[in-house]
Amino acid sequence: MSLMPMIGRARVLRMWGGLLDMSMDGSPFIDKTPISGLYFNGGWCYGGFKATPASGLCYAHLLALDEPHPTAAAFRLDRFKRGKMLDEKGVGAQPNLQ
Repeated sequence: MSLMPMIGRARVLRMWGGLLDMSMDGSPFIDKTPISGLYFNGGWCYGGFKATPASGLCYAHLLALDEPHPTAAAFRLDRFKRGKMLDEKGVGAQPNLQ
């Protein structure tokens, strides 16, 4: 406001229109893809910025050894296909309710 006081009179309606980068169970993916040499770390919903140190460790382990870190073993890309969705209560909003 001190730099642009005329903005104070603007009427702004806050809203969001677009895709949500969320998985259906609210948990991330840390896994290698079916494409050789392509790995994925995403779908963090609302908590990714808080989990960056741990996800970095797990992702580095995956890249270096080509196998998931024990902490991230459940965060595979095929968990929905296998019927192994994660049920972690209190981890954030459910994308199906957005």
